[in-house]
Amino acid sequence: MVETISVGSSVAAYSHAKVVGGLIFTSGVTSHDLETGEVRGTTIEEQTELAIDLLRKILEKAGAGLADLVQVKVYLNDITTDFAGFDAVYRRLIPAPFPPRATVGATLPGYHIEMMAIAAVPES
Repeated sequence: MVETISVGSSVAAYSHAKVVGGLIFTSGVTSHDLETGEVRGTTIEEQTELAIDLLRKILEKAGAGLADLVQVKVYLNDITTDFAGFDAVYRRLIPAPFPPRATVGATLPGYHIEMMAIAAVPES
């Protein structure tokens, strides 16, 4: 069974996540406003906190939480400048033990960060 997860409007042709075989696969999660699509936050710390909050909402809608993360992929607009600020917020908000993670540089106009994640839906 495939379940599509939406936590608000999508600003383009995508779902926020899909649940397949007990796993949740998210789209790229940013700090955008779900209704307007506008970028929220100006610093890497603000945008990371807002992106993780949106990720949490998506996972909760699918019956999971941040502790259920299996893998996280992170794209930073300026990896040299933004990594330390991102990692400090990530360490504070993502429960240990931390999931495997890849962090790479990418061109993200208007954003400091975009994240994609895979999480497990806890068994009832």
